[in-house]
Amino acid sequence: MKKLVLLVVFMLSFSVFSCEKSSSGSSKTLLEATTIYKDKVSSILENKETKTKKGRFYNDTPYNEEDMLPRETYLSVYENLVDNSNDVVLTPYLLTYKNLLDELYLSLEDLDVSIVEADLSLVFLGGNTIDMHVFVSKDDGVVFEFDYSQTIFQTTITSTYRLKMGYEDDLFYIKQLAYTKNEDRYTYFEFLENTSIIDMTYKDEANFNYKYVNQTTAEFFQTSRMSDGYNEPYSHLMWFNPKTMVRTIYADGVDPIRHITVFNEKSMIFSYSDYLDGKISLWFQLLEATGWDHAYLDANAHRNQGVYSNGVMLFKEDEYRQFNVDLVPSIHFANVSVTLDFNQDELSDDILNLSRYQMNFYEGKITKSFVMDTINHSYEESKHLAVYRGIDFYSGNVRSEFINQMDKDIKITD
Repeated sequence: MKKLVLLVVFMLSFSVFSCEKSSSGSSKTLLEATTIYKDKVSSILENKETKTKKGRFYNDTPYNEEDMLPRETYLSVYENLVDNSNDVVLTPYLLTYKNLLDELYLSLEDLDVSIVEADLSLVFLGGNTIDMHVFVSKDDGVVFEFDYSQTIFQTTITSTYRLKMGYEDDLFYIKQLAYTKNEDRYTYFEFLENTSIIDMTYKDEANFNYKYVNQTTAEFFQTSRMSDGYNEPYSHLMWFNPKTMVRTIYADGVDPIRHITVFNEKSMIFSYSDYLDGKISLWFQLLEATGWDHAYLDANAHRNQGVYSNGVMLFKEDEYRQFNVDLVPSIHFANVSVTLDFNQDELSDDILNLSRYQMNFYEGKITKSFVMDTINHSYEESKHLAVYRGIDFYSGNVRSEFINQMDKDIKITD
């Protein structure tokens, strides 16, 4: 079961029972704790602003000499770009919980302010009414407990959920554990303020998905394995390394791929894709290349599309798949890019540095050995990220270890 990424709406029909603070061991009432965490999540989201870049795309039009623009015109805009494609955006992770706390707060305002736990009837997970138990833990966290069942292809699937919000070493956290008995599978989500985001599904060492996001450096790591006994085993690795500014994808089994994307402080500048079918695709941001002086401003298959030097197009018609050229000074966006296709055994340094086309790309930093080494070493260089609180997900079946270290308020045993 996926983490709570659906919009949560509380119903105002519920039953409540009161309990003294001392009986739960907490120092706060449910309303007090809810207020603290509601304000905290709202503060995190308000302080984490994000911006979306938009581009202008042209339709095919008759040749216009005013659209044959000099390289300097594109560069004057490009030099002011700031890449945000790898930024950690918290809204998709936290908005559901913000809505949950907002609605809970409104519900509790009309109740006895001294209560520390309550039974609520809630509309949740796609509009289904679910009975939930909410209480304040001994360490003043807010805990939600509920079961959820759904029928898929005449099979009823039941999951038990435990969700907790609180503080750990003065850092706000959200922890959510779910166990689906029919599939004998755990799912877990964890947000630790200014530190990390963990999102995982685990059955055994051959069937799991583990994702780690570093909120400070924007490092992203995801590893998956799947084997159902019928289909070919599948493995997948995705890693964005903020030190090298390279994102790597390495997958075997169904839909195998070897892929890297290189970024700089401005934008994505290069990508390599190999689907192990003997063909590869390369993408270049030509604003990182010298040797051309003009580019025609049209993104969609114009007969004059491309980059030019002294009036001569630097690519023959059969040498490229697609050009994309965009220029929007008002939002500081510029793009002059090309996609090239080759047989895998044709890959060479003169293609990667674009000297074959009378250009010099990215000061010759992208070489065949760089591409191959990045792909082939991705597992070894990233495997330290497959460790959660001392538990190595590559070390075998770690199910018991993982559950044993769970917070006791959300621990679920199968």
